Amino acid sequence: MSDSYEYLVRAKALADDRRAAEAREAVDWALAHAEGDDVDVLVLAGVILLILGDAHAALSVALRAAQAEPDGWEPQVLIADASRFLERIPDAVAAGRRAVALAPDEPEAQIALWRALAEFRTIRGVPKQIRAELAATARRAEELGVDPDQFTKPSLWLKLIPFAVAFGLIRLASGWALAAVLVIGALLGAALWLLQAHRSGATASGRVQSMRALSRTEIAHDPAKSRTAVINITACLPLLPFVATAFPCAAASDGDPWSTWSVTFAVGGAVVVLLLAARAVRWWYGEEFLRRELVPSRPAALHLGAVALLLGGTLALSLAGTTSTDWWLALVIGHFLWLFTGLGLSVGLLARDQRRRGALPRG
Repeated sequence: MSDSYEYLVRAKALADDRRAAEAREAVDWALAHAEGDDVDVLVLAGVILLILGDAHAALSVALRAAQAEPDGWEPQVLIADASRFLERIPDAVAAGRRAVALAPDEPEAQIALWRALAEFRTIRGVPKQIRAELAATARRAEELGVDPDQFTKPSLWLKLIPFAVAFGLIRLASGWALAAVLVIGALLGAALWLLQAHRSGATASGRVQSMRALSRTEIAHDPAKSRTAVINITACLPLLPFVATAFPCAAASDGDPWSTWSVTFAVGGAVVVLLLAARAVRWWYGEEFLRRELVPSRPAALHLGAVALLLGGTLALSLAGTTSTDWWLALVIGHFLWLFTGLGLSVGLLARDQRRRGALPRG
């Protein structure tokens, strides 16, 4: 038995005793001294990281294990479980299916697939193909001796509670009150994230580094993940002109235009946000991804072109001193149209990529 495995056995005992910091230290030592192809060590380390609540680190380790043993079913189970914890349900389903295909007689593989399928949702609900596969997976797992009590579906209503609360606050609050609610919510979310990092035995900066390392690993080894990252990043771009220049356009269409300096400030602020976002993407994913994957991509060209037209059109009308409400109304409509069209385009591209990876049914 290797020293790394012995350390992980100790880490498991520490994690069970809720001594997260010591358990995490043992896991990190084991991973640092493990051989690259020691899949048993990697899988056990990933399981302990899941117990500690650090699904990002667990998924990173699972990907290492899958790369070391492409035909191993245990790394695929770990990928499925970690992806499910991270709400990456299509990825969890795809990994669960790979695990079952590699080891159809392993109960753990069937359970991993069932749990991923049970979390699967689309805009139209649970697809029929998924429901049929869910039932078939449960039957097969029971045939292999799995306790039927494990097959309890998660409550969808519990997941809808935060959205219901948010909707109620938006309906009741307005102006500064709504802004205060959003700020308080952001602070509470940050505090919860820090608490989760502490409970996992990691520092806040260490957890950020773990998340960034996982993102870079995924796009480096999976072109589909790289495409997904491009789509996710560009999906935010329709919000930029809407937030920056839709309001001055709406005011001008009502006959109460903003001053040229105010419009220039709004457009300049949007450009600064765009540049800062580019720097953040480069820091998170790396210079290579920004230069070779994101900037030349069709989604980026389309979205950036629309942003330039809306921001530039607003600034041009303001500089020209246009008083015709028709022109301003046309820009307002353009902002709304692109907001929904751009977001819808991103959703469609993501769905197409998921179907290509086999995570979504085609029917």
